[in-house]
Amino acid sequence: MANPVLHPTDRSPSHPQILEHFALNDLLHRLKTYSSQAGISLEPQELESLAALLIQTLAANLDDNLLASYLEAIRHHKFEALGHPSSLKLPAPCPSLPSHFPNVETPQFLYGDRLRWISDGQATDWGIVIGRFYSFAPHCCCWHWCYLIWLDPDSPSSAWVTADLAWEEDLEPLETEEP
Repeated sequence: MANPVLHPTDRSPSHPQILEHFALNDLLHRLKTYSSQAGISLEPQELESLAALLIQTLAANLDDNLLASYLEAIRHHKFEALGHPSSLKLPAPCPSLPSHFPNVETPQFLYGDRLRWISDGQATDWGIVIGRFYSFAPHCCCWHWCYLIWLDPDSPSSAWVTADLAWEEDLEPLETEEP
């Protein structure tokens, strides 16, 4: 269980302390244990995305009764009496189009734009936008633009793939020519 915040503190906690304080380490450990028992190998990014999805689902589905019982437990220091938030409902695996479709945000990139995947310091692929579509992005539980990128012949992955898909937030304009 998360450590309840019972009094304010003057010092700013470090990243590991924050993870421990809000039981995120416990959540990540539970997800790793589950995946191992189920024979599923999770990549670190998948593990973080799953944890984020569960936290988003919890936040979106809290009801007044559950919040009141947790507040009561905090006020009276009776955390052992808390039940499990079993009233939570997970979103449907295949959501419907958003109600405001087709009036959605304008795509950031156009056909013919030269783009590359945002780099974390390693070599990334780049190419030209040849298609785009609006789709549900399970990693963030909402709808986003997704692009079909025709890879440049000098792009690292072009030896085994001609085109690839990428979410808009994973792409940036290619301003300089790659070596």
